[in-house]
Amino acid sequence: MPLRNTILTLLLITAVHNFVYSSGLPRSDSGTVVIDLQNASDRQSRIDSIYLIFDRYDKRGAGIIKQVYYPKNNQVEITVPKGRYYVNIYCLGIYNRAGFDRTILVKPTRKLRIFLKLQASALFTPGMVEIPHEKWDPAHLAIMQSHASK
Repeated sequence: MPLRNTILTLLLITAVHNFVYSSGLPRSDSGTVVIDLQNASDRQSRIDSIYLIFDRYDKRGAGIIKQVYYPKNNQVEITVPKGRYYVNIYCLGIYNRAGFDRTILVKPTRKLRIFLKLQASALFTPGMVEIPHEKWDPAHLAIMQSHASK
C-alpha cells in the first residue's frame, strides 16, 4: 500500500509540473515584451500583421523568435528568456514599408514596453497617381553611343 501511494503522489506531481510548464505561464527566468504600434494619423485603424525576429545580443542563439504576429489592439505581447536582444520588426499589410530595429534588455518577471510610431500611409486610389515628368535625350541612348564612336 505505501508503494502505491508513493507512485500516485509522484504521478500527480509530474502531471502538475507538466501542466504548469507546458501552459503559457511565464517562468521566473523570463520577461514579457509588449510592442505597441501607434498610427501617426489615425489611431483607430488596425495594424494587419508584423514579422518579428529576436536575436541574442551575444550571438548565442540566432533567431530565437522568427514569427508573424497579428496584433490585438495594435499590441503584441511576447514572453522571452531574460537577456539582451536585437529585435527586428517588419510591418506587413498597409504599413509594409515600415521596419524597426531595436536593442532591448529583458529582465526576469518584468514587462518591457516598446512604443513604435508609424508614418501615415496612403492607400492606392486608381486615377489619382501622379507620374513625375522625366526629360530624356535620345542622343544619350546606348545604341546612339556605339554609332557615334565608329
